[in-house]
Amino acid sequence: MSHKCSIREPQHSECACLARGRILFFATVTAFACVHALAFGQSTDASPTANNLWRRYNIVVDRDVSVKMRDGVTLYADICRPADSGQYPALLVRTPYNKTEAVDPFVISAVKHGYVVVLQDVRGQFRSEGNFDPYRQEITDGYDTIEWLAAQPYVNGKVGTFGLSYPGAVQWMTAPTRPPHLVAMVPAMTFVDARHFQHQGGIFESPILSWLLQRQVKARRELGLPYESIEEAKSGIAKHFDEWLMYLPLSDLPLMQDFPVWREWIDHADDGPYWAPYDIEAQHSKIQVPALNVTAWNDDDYGQPGAIRNFMGMKKHGGTDAARRGQRLLIGPWTHGVPTLNRTTFVGVDFGLNADFDYTETLLRYFDYWLKGIDDGYTKEAPVHYFVMGDNVWRDAQDWPPPGTKETSLMLAPGGRLQWDPATGNNTAQFVYDPHNPIVTPGDGVYIAGCGSHNADWRVVTNRRDVALFTSDPIGHDMEITGQILAHIWFTSTAPDTDVSMRLLDVAPDGTVCNFTAAPGMLRTRYRSTEHEASPKPLTPEQPVELEISLGYTSFVVRAGHRLEAYIGGSVYPYVHPNTWEPFRSWSQAVPAAQSIHFGSVYPSRIVVPVMPRP
Repeated sequence: MSHKCSIREPQHSECACLARGRILFFATVTAFACVHALAFGQSTDASPTANNLWRRYNIVVDRDVSVKMRDGVTLYADICRPADSGQYPALLVRTPYNKTEAVDPFVISAVKHGYVVVLQDVRGQFRSEGNFDPYRQEITDGYDTIEWLAAQPYVNGKVGTFGLSYPGAVQWMTAPTRPPHLVAMVPAMTFVDARHFQHQGGIFESPILSWLLQRQVKARRELGLPYESIEEAKSGIAKHFDEWLMYLPLSDLPLMQDFPVWREWIDHADDGPYWAPYDIEAQHSKIQVPALNVTAWNDDDYGQPGAIRNFMGMKKHGGTDAARRGQRLLIGPWTHGVPTLNRTTFVGVDFGLNADFDYTETLLRYFDYWLKGIDDGYTKEAPVHYFVMGDNVWRDAQDWPPPGTKETSLMLAPGGRLQWDPATGNNTAQFVYDPHNPIVTPGDGVYIAGCGSHNADWRVVTNRRDVALFTSDPIGHDMEITGQILAHIWFTSTAPDTDVSMRLLDVAPDGTVCNFTAAPGMLRTRYRSTEHEASPKPLTPEQPVELEISLGYTSFVVRAGHRLEAYIGGSVYPYVHPNTWEPFRSWSQAVPAAQSIHFGSVYPSRIVVPVMPRP
């Protein structure tokens, strides 16, 4: 096996390593220090306000301002605010990635535009005191910080929050507590629940180890443990990542023995009370503020279900009318990170000039409406704005999935065919999954959505003998797929529990195969579905069960003459399942399993594709 590194990060971010496989990432924004903001006094980055067209404020910086939490722990923040006296609405970002590196062009523009912007190290990170308890600590720490901020003499009582990845997650963790002065949020590229995050499809997100190790460096220094700096942690990840992920039992990994959250995450594989605070979807009715939900077609795999399901759920169940009608959804072609102007190529695919995007202007207009009452046409715009890969254009919609999409079943059929017509008979396709030989994704292809000259070629997977392959006839005309792709597969195995992985791919006339969804379709079969909570049940030999597997979200145009192709296989490295019901504690448990895919009129295995009629 050749899994080499840790965590996928955008260029210029805190962690620049790449990892093969479905790797968790929590981004930092582009590094600027607050002091640098003072050098931008002549910047023209601003938006018009109702009363003072193109007003720019000079910036005052208050560093390491202490904020006392309810339990006595002190967190520290840097405050960038207009130099002019008066009261302003405030914007808050809470980060585990070092507040001094969290000032990006949006922060500078926001202060010049008349906002107080507060950047806070979360508990246990960098300047802030306390022990780092990921996510859970943000429930009350976020509330306390928001209410402290609203009471500052230069703040008018209105607070908005923003941030990407972990700084996006902290907003959702806090929102159900209903801070009285929280007005609006921009939670970007973050999760909706543990079933779509730490245990995607019931499979533990073991590469989160890389992220977690880097968040432990402060505690490791205090405890005298190895890996007490970000640089040392990155070096260890580069050298030992495969070794660490293959340690058995993984919950007993010596590297993590002083940090109980690692064992807790692994041991709580089933849905239940432990994960209830992470289940944002179940708490939508408690949340009373609007949100601009942001993700991207090349976002990490939790980002799309996070933004989309939170948008859909909040529209229906938000705790106030403002929360329900104030939901927005933005989906670009980008990777996991802040989109920027003058960048149109992502993961080797040039998405054209329309991929250029002004994120600063987007956030300012959003906050201007909710925190300043400025409506420059904002309320007349559609709530959904998404990018169509292939056509490389933006489209607007009133809802998600966009009205007009038609769920169309692509049936598994004899002869390894995918067809639009119903299949007949009672058929099977078989393969053997051996835990000692898991699927290895090509390059960094697990996150690549879109077809380009630099894409990884998925034939390294589709040509394997241990996958079942189904291919359509050439598409007769350009076909736009916009929405979530869901597979319903009838399945049996000689194992009581196993993993199933699959993808829907685009096959060009020259035979090259590319991927058009970022998320991997992976399911631990004991849970039966990637989409819903379910009590674990073992498989019974020769008794087919229906598996529901999300193949991800997309908006992608399959060109005329291309084919659609689906492979179905076993575990994807490093998520190796031993084909046993018991926890994986020793490689002696790992045994091959014979897997059968059932299809035809008796067991109608199919892939439901959301097709958008062409203009």
